[in-house]
Amino acid sequence: MKVEIIVEKDRCRRWLLHLTELLKTSQSDEVVYQLIKPSPPVSRELKTALQLEERILGADPFSGMSRLDPSELPQTSRKDTDLFFDLTAGGSEYGSSKSFEVRYNGACGEEALFSALMSEGTPLIEVIDRQAGTVAACGTASLEAARGLGGAMDAVYSRVAVLIKKVVEGSHAHGTPIKAEALQVVTQKQVLIRLLRETAVTLVRSVYRAFFYTSHWRVGWRFVDGEGVAGTRDLSGEPWHVLKSPHDTFFADPFPIETDGRYYLFFEALPHDTQKGVISMVQMTQDGPVGEASTVLEEPWHLSYPFVFKRDGEFWMIPESSTNNEVVLYRAARFPDQWERHTVLLTGVEAADATIIEYEGRFWMFAVTRNGVGGYSDCLSVYYADDLLGPWHAHEQNPVLVDDRAARPAGRFFLQGGELWRPVQDCRYGYGAALAFARVDELSPTTFQQSVHETLTPGPLWPGRKLHTLNKVGDLEVIDGCTYHPKSELAAKMKAFFDR
Repeated sequence: MKVEIIVEKDRCRRWLLHLTELLKTSQSDEVVYQLIKPSPPVSRELKTALQLEERILGADPFSGMSRLDPSELPQTSRKDTDLFFDLTAGGSEYGSSKSFEVRYNGACGEEALFSALMSEGTPLIEVIDRQAGTVAACGTASLEAARGLGGAMDAVYSRVAVLIKKVVEGSHAHGTPIKAEALQVVTQKQVLIRLLRETAVTLVRSVYRAFFYTSHWRVGWRFVDGEGVAGTRDLSGEPWHVLKSPHDTFFADPFPIETDGRYYLFFEALPHDTQKGVISMVQMTQDGPVGEASTVLEEPWHLSYPFVFKRDGEFWMIPESSTNNEVVLYRAARFPDQWERHTVLLTGVEAADATIIEYEGRFWMFAVTRNGVGGYSDCLSVYYADDLLGPWHAHEQNPVLVDDRAARPAGRFFLQGGELWRPVQDCRYGYGAALAFARVDELSPTTFQQSVHETLTPGPLWPGRKLHTLNKVGDLEVIDGCTYHPKSELAAKMKAFFDR
């Protein structure tokens, strides 16, 4: 299959090289580019924004938004092309060949993306089948790893590449495109205001980091009757208690398990000075933790999200090890404090927060995946197997979802009224900012559909900045969230006193 990408000459940027490499792994035999005259040319406002941002944040030669010599792109005529993808603001026709265009909040071209990011944040990306007038693929990109406007555009383009690949491989959503509104023209004044704001935020963050630990997470726990948050869809009920952690270490990603009438809580423990997570554990009772938390699993790489479960009389754990590009199953050599590496379920994949459910005769694994670019929380991939130990097979539509507000797992699946539900992270306002409930409406090796319902955010019942994990086993229910935490231990104690 020959795929041709149409792009304006003055908008050749490095992200197109990533698109080329990505399409080479699909059904494309050949990927070529048709370069057309600028229409319209790159606006003065966009040029100014990128140039000033480069001076403020520093140049990144590997940024997807950096200029690319057109000669680095393979070029050809339209002869024998099977699929066209138009990245321009134009709208040319391409004869009998199948053609698609990319829209951002209903408008085409780089200036439309620029406008959307300046006014509304991450836009809805739609790949439109021109002949049918329908949506072939769509999604929203996570901007959690983006630096400034250029980084945000790069993150969005990385997911444009994913969506184009899905279309090439035959994935079609068949939805109705959103109605395009008049494109908001960005002014020089808006650009300067944004850059001044970014500069101010950068300065404030540097001051903040001098006195506070960044991303300090804490675990909340309580014992409740009934379904808890999964049933009420709010944080009300019994008050939440905070699991005490060392001053210079945060606790996150809590997973409880019950056996022989005893509760054990597993979680990520991350010392701020090392920035490398380990898996810790503490026994829990209704009166609180029994003794101090202890490390039960450590590797040379970062570990988090200890998905722990019991099956066939044995205890198993799948901690996140995405930085090592694998998903590994560990077995308890002696529960709860000795774990051994048992089986590599997936390798060569950057998969985070792997969560497994045994459902309708198969094992299903949900995880967010990343190919070295873009955000960490917007591409949901599904794998399935007939046996826990594998072999595991990739879902035909992977990633089955590109959505910064409903892709990333946030805890164990649960059944409610005969329906399968999954807690998910809503990252539209940052990583782990909120927690939502997604009902799995369709799940097979070739199909997947979910619908998102209630969304929970921190508030009076759980103060802090973020909320991103929910789990319950027996009567023990746990959550976690981010809070402000001074580097000064005395200041931290004073803050804790006034937070009571």
